[in-house]
Amino acid sequence: MTTVQPLSYLYGEPAATALLRQHSNDFIVEEQLNFSPSGAGEHILLYIEKTGQNTQYVAKQLAELTGLRARDISYAGLKDRHAVTRQWFCFKWPIKQSLDWQSWQLEGCTVLDVQRHYRKLRLGALKANLFQICLRQVSDIADVLKRATLLGQGVPNYYGEQRFGINGGNLALAQQLFNGQSITDRKLRGLALSAARSYVFNQQVSARISAGLFNTVQHGDVLQLNGSGSVFRAPEADATLQQRLQQQDLHITAVLAGIGEPMVSGAAAEFEQQVLAQHSDLVQGLEDYRLKAERRAIRLLPQQFTVQQQGNDLTVSFALPAGCFATSVLRELLKYQDCGRKTVDME
Repeated sequence: MTTVQPLSYLYGEPAATALLRQHSNDFIVEEQLNFSPSGAGEHILLYIEKTGQNTQYVAKQLAELTGLRARDISYAGLKDRHAVTRQWFCFKWPIKQSLDWQSWQLEGCTVLDVQRHYRKLRLGALKANLFQICLRQVSDIADVLKRATLLGQGVPNYYGEQRFGINGGNLALAQQLFNGQSITDRKLRGLALSAARSYVFNQQVSARISAGLFNTVQHGDVLQLNGSGSVFRAPEADATLQQRLQQQDLHITAVLAGIGEPMVSGAAAEFEQQVLAQHSDLVQGLEDYRLKAERRAIRLLPQQFTVQQQGNDLTVSFALPAGCFATSVLRELLKYQDCGRKTVDME
């Protein structure tokens, strides 16, 4: 059985330790949509602050309160239960029909804003997620502050540990699935497939760090334009591409395993295949379930990063693109003990 392997650190293993999520408001996440509500239209957007609740549970509550089906409630992304999170929910509602949202009793939630919009909120319609995280009882403030100065160069774009479940439980489910055991629950099956693909991606990123290739363009690498999903193959590992990588105009990518012709070639393809071969059971399983191969940047650039000290506590704030994990930033700063995570959900 595959176990979740330790991942390489880009800046070496941290020396400092700290407590994460000692209190519910130690971890605050705020969504930024990639559009502004139009103020008119047949859809309603609700901006909700939730504590101790996951996104799907809130959507279910909204469905019950409105008389809609759970699948009629949309959101831009899943948010962690073990945090204070502010996110948007959406559903279709007749323009001339009022909505008595002020009388709602939403467990663990407060409605902060209500807006009309002309279309449905789609998954992934995010500009960024803003994080404010308090790290308590930091053992070596000076070391963390020193490491914080390095983060502008980027961190590994790892999928966070919550993707894999408690003790790698979601990964174990994937192996059961690939070994022929049926998982009828669609959500559970999705978690298993996501865990397998995320694990294989993380191993590629870790391998590039170990090989000294995290910030080095190889012949045949697939590169992504910063701030864009657009990718292209590097015909040669020339000085121009290397300079653009250093200037953060480009990012090296790794594959999200699935079916489709590989985009990489040359030395990059050889390196990638060596890593994938070590996890051939997971790769084959993902292909059998017809997931489409995609590319994901291996480097993550935290934006608007700040750090404030209060005694032995540090509060870090930063913005990340949708689908990226705050814990991937934190792990390069220090070793944290997550006090709040008794169960593990997706991001």
